[in-house]
Amino acid sequence: MKDQKICCDDKSHHHHMCILKEKAMTAEIERASNNPTVECGICGAKANSADYVCTPAKVWEEGQLS
Repeated sequence: MKDQKICCDDKSHHHHMCILKEKAMTAEIERASNNPTVECGICGAKANSADYVCTPAKVWEEGQLS
């Protein structure tokens, strides 16, 4: 079985969508995902920037994501 990365080791992990959801930080989640352009390859969370996800898997042009 291939090793699968569960999450990043990034020092900025504290502001990733998975942590914001875990802490029920609704206002921050809304601010970080009101115009999503990227999706996390691990949990599928959509965010405005790759800075808010552990493993950016998909990137869209503005207005392309529905």
